Amino acid sequence: MKRRSPLPFQLTAASILVLAASGVLAQQAGETAEAEEAAPYTPLGLENRPQAPRRHTDHAGSVQVGAAYANDDSYMFGQYNGLNEDEATLIGNLQWQSFNAAERYWQVSLSDMGLDTREGQVTWGRPDRLRIELGFDSQQQVRNDSGKTPFRGSQNQQLPGDWDSGITTSDFGTLDASLRGFDRELDRDRLFAGIQMKLSDSWRLESNLSYEEKEGDGDIGAPIYINGASADAVLLRSPVDYATTEFDLGLSFDGDKLHLNGQLAYSDFDNDDDVLTWQNPYSSYGSRVAYPEGLGGLGLAPDNEQLSGRLTGHYIFSSKTRLQFDGSYAIASQDQNFLDYTVNDALVVTEPVPNSDYDGEVATGTLKTRLMLRPMAKMNAEIFYKLRDRDYDADRDGYLYVRGDATDQPESAATVYNTNHDLTSQIAGFEVDYRLPMRSKLSFQYEYEDVDRRNAAVEETEEDRYTLRYRIQPSPGFTARAQLQFADRAADTYHWDQNYYALLDTELINATPDNQRYINHPQLMQYYMANRERLETKLDVSWLPGERWNVNLNLLWQDDDYDASQLGLTGAEWGRLHVSASYSPSETLSGTFYAGYDRYEGEQSSRAFRGGQEKNAFEIYPPLPQASDPLQNWDLDATDVASTIGLNLQWLPAADVELSLDYSYVDTRSEQDYSTPAGSSLVVSDLPDVDSTLHHVEVSGTWHMQDNLSLRLDYQFYDYDSDDWAWQDVQADTIGKVLSFGQQNPNEDIHYLGASVIYRWQ
Repeated sequence: MKRRSPLPFQLTAASILVLAASGVLAQQAGETAEAEEAAPYTPLGLENRPQAPRRHTDHAGSVQVGAAYANDDSYMFGQYNGLNEDEATLIGNLQWQSFNAAERYWQVSLSDMGLDTREGQVTWGRPDRLRIELGFDSQQQVRNDSGKTPFRGSQNQQLPGDWDSGITTSDFGTLDASLRGFDRELDRDRLFAGIQMKLSDSWRLESNLSYEEKEGDGDIGAPIYINGASADAVLLRSPVDYATTEFDLGLSFDGDKLHLNGQLAYSDFDNDDDVLTWQNPYSSYGSRVAYPEGLGGLGLAPDNEQLSGRLTGHYIFSSKTRLQFDGSYAIASQDQNFLDYTVNDALVVTEPVPNSDYDGEVATGTLKTRLMLRPMAKMNAEIFYKLRDRDYDADRDGYLYVRGDATDQPESAATVYNTNHDLTSQIAGFEVDYRLPMRSKLSFQYEYEDVDRRNAAVEETEEDRYTLRYRIQPSPGFTARAQLQFADRAADTYHWDQNYYALLDTELINATPDNQRYINHPQLMQYYMANRERLETKLDVSWLPGERWNVNLNLLWQDDDYDASQLGLTGAEWGRLHVSASYSPSETLSGTFYAGYDRYEGEQSSRAFRGGQEKNAFEIYPPLPQASDPLQNWDLDATDVASTIGLNLQWLPAADVELSLDYSYVDTRSEQDYSTPAGSSLVVSDLPDVDSTLHHVEVSGTWHMQDNLSLRLDYQFYDYDSDDWAWQDVQADTIGKVLSFGQQNPNEDIHYLGASVIYRWQ
């Protein structure tokens, strides 16, 4: 959705209630049971909400005009809604339509015309024959802008002329005087057009065209170094100046038994900036690299394009047999010219880039097919297959790149190679369900997944998934659904050296001791390719204890055990409890309440070691080098907890007055506890807890002064507090080798007030 809540995890109470039941609704939509089995209730008590007055539904158009004011600048409350500045804004919305079932219809919709999140659409058509759409859509994302930077410029960022350089950030004598604030905003503006046309009783044509520009500033970390372990780093504003064009053309056929929908699509991405350069603020290296002559450079997102085709449909063999299918094929290509090895002309480069551009393609194909059967009156069965194939078509070239813009081009042994990562994933399985007494149904599903990878630590993983589901509706007002799933993933031999051999040159590999030829520690398993056993349970209950009540309960517990992993993620557990209730004591009053609790726990192990002789990970006799010594291990127990409460009230105290209240409370806590084995010489300490708390109140009132004229008042209070240690009291020069923005934790108290007039006409 376009206008999201100020926080990714913050929702209004009514929205959270809908999400809480989304799993139940999704299951209902996918069931093939007979119509009489459908649950005879409306989720969340929507049918018990106060009835909308006729003035809301029997008019041809309405316009809303007014003004609003937020009392302070914000980047949490205003992150996506356009209300991020301390200023008055215009409230401007328009809805206008005309319907003639026999001839034509048109609609005009404009919203948020006074904000940077405005959107609009004009639709014209003839019922069941033609539909034409034109529109625009603007979005804005505002991020933490409390930081400052000494750099000036956008694509080429320079320091002020009086810059006082040094080895560490504490040596930058003129830093405080040179810091300047900057906006961290990303604006998207999109124009689109679409047409849907009925060619005949069986054929339809559909086409869409859109053009989008995205501009603003992101952020990126940028280092200058000879050895990446001791880089001179800075945080920089990253310019964003993107343009994306998308076009698709679709043709569909609807026959008695065969239904087809084919589509061709093309997209083109253009980045106006190729490279980001910055002046080195440090004096760690020689005069060619240090301030003021030294420069660093980072390549930005390259131009690219994609052409794709998709065919979906189904075929009805009989009343008991149906086949569904969905296939696609896409080719993404990138041929932007390569940059030079370094932006610093003072460094010596003797060997050029091997090619002028990457000239590579990635082809991705997908196929989903499902055969649905009804072998018995009370039994349904499905057989399904899914394929995803990714294939790289690019030459393997060697690049003798300049490390960190800090030294001359190295010798040929330091050549690195681009790596192709082909992947093929196949899933096959079946599902059988059987209807039992008391409007209940028992189903069993089995899935087998096989994934083959190229140039990865594991060539093949296989996973078996078993799912048992049970649904029961013993009475019209009570429905329960339970699910139990067990999944077992097994991986081939873990080739910890595969990335090493795929990336580096033979000359360097041969010069490196065989017990040091790895990038990740040999015992460190990448979690998405490691052996894993997963056990998951779900329970969803919906209960109507009375005509005006609705109660929902959602439970989930999931446990992941990476039983073959010694280092890396070794275990994870997630629990969820959500409860919601709605009550409508009269035709003019209704309320909903929501409470949720989520808890995630992860267990991770790693090993601390240096390079050289200490990098030998295969010694078994003491004295052990660090990489072979389990006493060098450290363990992390991470816990994330989120608690949410929501309340919504809708009240019609009089025939011409509507009132609503919505309150949301969200509290999150993140804990990271470290430990070491007995006898270890490592010194570790827990990281401080990270807490965030949100209170969000929304109150609105509408007075219908006349049948066609209303006055509306809106008020919001938004209180957000966070104590993230990564930002707490961290200034731009707090970290010796990282020149940061010095941004602070977002702590906001925002009051928003809006007043508007709504006029309706026939």
